[in-house]
Order: sequence, then structure tokens, then C-alpha cells
Amino acid sequence: MNIPEHVSFIMDGNSSWARTNNIPIMAGYLKGMRTMAEAIIWAKEIGIKYTTFYAFSYENWKRPKDWIENFMALAMRFFKTDESIKKVLNAGAKLKVIGDITKLNQEFQNILKEYEAKTKNNKEITVCLAISYGGKDDIIRAARKIAEKKIEFTEKNFSDNLDTTGIPDPDMMIRTGFKQRISNFLLWQHSYTEFYFSKLFWPDFNKQELNEAINDFSKRKRTYGK
Repeated sequence: MNIPEHVSFIMDGNSSWARTNNIPIMAGYLKGMRTMAEAIIWAKEIGIKYTTFYAFSYENWKRPKDWIENFMALAMRFFKTDESIKKVLNAGAKLKVIGDITKLNQEFQNILKEYEAKTKNNKEITVCLAISYGGKDDIIRAARKIAEKKIEFTEKNFSDNLDTTGIPDPDMMIRTGFKQRISNFLLWQHSYTEFYFSKLFWPDFNKQELNEAINDFSKRKRTYGK
């Protein structure tokens, strides 16, 4: 079977899952975070080397203040105390955070930087966490870096100044939650990515669904316009 080297995930449907199960919205997001941790382990077992998870978009800052505060508090508790994170660390995952994390509070920034530091030598699987991330913002910041460095605008130089520098573009993008759009996620990097749209809400995503997505990917012929 042809295994993709890099799989990106749009983890949609957490709040819809919570409403469907008549539980608090943030409980849905907690279940989604734990599903993300499990998905990292499943991906590693399959042989995927890189994953990128769209955890919090740049546009999510436009949501109500209380929602943002509750989500950020939940995310910090998750990274600090949740048992599923220990499983990810034990699996040899390397964490790389992408996005404009300067918009996060200092405590959360420190937590993420600590995880990056403690996992920097892990080699089993690289996990990109896209938080406060937007594809357009990524492109704008890359253009500014090139201008500041006064180097030539080439495709390689541009890629090298994106948040995902050093990481191959995704071979496959999996989106849950029934919607079929890219939502400003890795706009440059997804130029030749194969898309798979799951009919599950993210908290219900499971290893079988991941295997079905990989099986679907392995049947596709990628020509890159040739």
C-alpha cells in the first residue's frame, strides 16, 4: 500500500458532536483533543512520518470572547495534565507549532515552547500543531521575511520561509465534519494534496476511518499536472 508521508487534518465537527450527544460544547472539544492524540499514534503505527492538525485558526479569534477563553483554558489543561499527551510523548513524537502564537497568552506560549524543546530530538513522527494559524497570514509573513532578508522571490525561498519550513507538503488532507472546503489551511502547501472528506465528526474519528482514507489515497494516481 502507498502510505502518504505527510497527512494534514482539519478536525471539524467537535461542537456539532457535542450538541448531538447533548453535552457541553467544551466537552466536545476535549474529546476532539484526545482523538487528535490517538490519531498521532495511529498515524505513527501506519508509517506516516508527518502530521499537521488544524487546532485553532487565525479566524477563530473572531469568535466570542468567552468561547476563546474557555477553549484556551481547556487546551492548556490538556497539554499540562491529560494522560493522552503522555502516550504521544511515549510514542516518540516531535512537536512543531505553526502559526502566530504571539497572540496566545504567555503561559500557553511557554507550554508549547516547552513541548517543542522536550521533543526536538524525537524521530518517530513529526506533529505540526497549527494554532492561531491562517494560510493567508502564513504567506504574508513569509513574504515579509523574504523582503527583510533581501533575497530573491523564488518558489524554494518562499517555501523555506513559511511556517512549515523543513517539512514536506502534505500528500493527503483529511477533513471531518461533513464540510468540503480548505478553510484557509496550508494554502501554499496544499497545492497538490489529495483531499479526503470524512462523514464523521472529529470526535468520532477512528483508526478504521484513517485506514480507509489511506486505502483511498493509495488508489489515486498523482500526476502533478504532467
